[in-house]
Amino acid sequence: MKKKKIYIIEDDEKYIEFYIALFDQMENIEPFFENTGDKGLEMIKSGEPDLCIIDYYLPNLDGITLCKELRKIDKFKNIPIIVISSSPLKGNKKKIFEEAGFDKWYEKPLNIKEFRENVEALLSY
Repeated sequence: MKKKKIYIIEDDEKYIEFYIALFDQMENIEPFFENTGDKGLEMIKSGEPDLCIIDYYLPNLDGITLCKELRKIDKFKNIPIIVISSSPLKGNKKKIFEEAGFDKWYEKPLNIKEFRENVEALLSY
């Protein structure tokens, strides 16, 4: 079975370790990491992700802007994107989701069981 590629853009070392541990437990997952928004955008653009997990607060380019940039590119229009944040989403959530183009929003700390289930569901698209 072909491994699913998850591209993770995260600058918090604790969460990078969390993702490594989580995806080590899951079959057929190959994670790729970058820790700044601009480098993350380049990594994703040069790859073929099955899912992107993007922190909202990133150096050089925030997660929402990164999502918007990805959605402008045809090959990334339907790739599932999860945005993670250390603070609640403020404003009109529906409008923000639609404008940025991400599929899920999670606040830290993550509910591990729910997060894993949603990752598995998004990978089965």
